[in-house]
Formats: sequence, C-alpha cells, structure tokens
Amino acid sequence: MKKIYALLLIILLSTIPVFSAQESDETQWVKVADNNYINPDGVIGLEDIYGFSFLLKAYNKGQYEPVNGRKISYTISQYTLDCGKQKYKIGTIDSYGNKDNFINGDYNRYAQFQPIIQGSAVGEVAKKLCRP
Repeated sequence: MKKIYALLLIILLSTIPVFSAQESDETQWVKVADNNYINPDGVIGLEDIYGFSFLLKAYNKGQYEPVNGRKISYTISQYTLDCGKQKYKIGTIDSYGNKDNFINGDYNRYAQFQPIIQGSAVGEVAKKLCRP
C-alpha cells in the first residue's frame, strides 16, 4: 500500500511544474496591420466551409466610444473567414479597458458575411490563411 501512495505522490509532484508553466504562459499576439494583432495559436480551420475562425485584437484608434463612461483600450473579436467566397463576419466583440479589465461583450448573432476589404487587418489575415 505504501508503494501505491509513493507512486501517487511522485505522479502528483511531477505534474505540478507542468501546471505552473501552463498558467504563466501568455497569449502571443502577432501584428497583422497597424494596431491589429492575431493570435496564431487560436486559428481554427472550419469544417462546413473552406475557411477559418480567429481572434483579432484591435487597439482603439478613436473608433470606439466609451461604454458606461469607461474608455475602451482594445477589443478582441472572433472572426469567421470564408476563403472560398472571400467574405468574413464578426461573431463576438469583447471590449477591455487600459488595465486589461473587461468592459463589455457583444455577441453578434445576426452577423452577415461581407466582402473582405483589401488592405484591412482581415484582408491581411486572409492573404496568409487562404490559398488561391
């Protein structure tokens, strides 16, 4: 019985550093356009269309109005990219303040696909992800 407890203790102690390392990892955002960044590890291929889902972090350049008196520093939005039709839509937009505090979340369930504008952040992501 002591051997089983010793084995369990060894297994438990060997997993602690793994959990600690995972908790300290931060998301790595890569610049795709001015004030716009993508998390490459969060890009997901879609099964129902030739496309991808990804998160885009956009710093406020004056386009976001304050929400409930709190200034927006940046947003993190979930995009769906349809490579076959060269269109995209935004599903979720979460807004954050200057201290990474969550301010507001908006789920756009009525989002419609719209054409990708070349030169935009989404256009830059589409260039890298979609194959001709």
